[in-house]
Amino acid sequence: MGIKRFFTLSGVAAVMVWTPIAANAADPIPAPVYRAPPVIPVGYYWTGFYVGAHVGAGWSGDGGFLGGGQVGFNFQINPQWVVGVEADIAGTTIKDGVNASFVFSSAPGFPPTFATTGASVSLDWVSTLTARFGYTFDRWLVYGKAGAAWAHSSANINSSVVIPGVGGVGGGGTIDQTVSGWVLGVGTEYALGGNWTAKVEYNMMDFGNNNTFADNTFHVFKTGINYRFGGFGGIF
Repeated sequence: MGIKRFFTLSGVAAVMVWTPIAANAADPIPAPVYRAPPVIPVGYYWTGFYVGAHVGAGWSGDGGFLGGGQVGFNFQINPQWVVGVEADIAGTTIKDGVNASFVFSSAPGFPPTFATTGASVSLDWVSTLTARFGYTFDRWLVYGKAGAAWAHSSANINSSVVIPGVGGVGGGGTIDQTVSGWVLGVGTEYALGGNWTAKVEYNMMDFGNNNTFADNTFHVFKTGINYRFGGFGGIF
């Protein structure tokens, strides 16, 4: 009876040990847990060549409208600094003029002499070549610019002298002048979508004393649009 009792107890113990092991083996293996990849922030990428057009107003004493185009290149220094170069040119409707009349006595016994003179001056075009430097806030770019400026003006001059009862003489001519100077500007540009951006900008140009306009400085306020080549906005 002792040996039989021993084997009986051994069998019960074996069943008790292997039952949970078999039960665990029958359970399904849990699927591995996958985590989503980290979200990478997406921002507009300003690097690339661009072309565009602008319209605005300018004044140097008298004011008028202007319109033209620009071409340039931006290079974004990650994460948010942008440097570049830009050239632009614009025609203007800005004009100025002056007229004067004089009356003076001629020889004794003769009637007084009348003299008139007049000049009209037009600013035909302005152009700049500048370095740009700015800071981005995703789709916003705030920038400054500095460089060289050129302007072309033309003047029509006419004069006449008249002696009543005797006759008169008159003449005129045209003067063209291209002057150079410097320009400073500030502006902001916004990425509309795809490769299109829009900008608002102020420029101050100084041409010194060697120009046909009364004022040395020329101010411009303009708005424009650019198309950037090289793909859509990228990932930082």
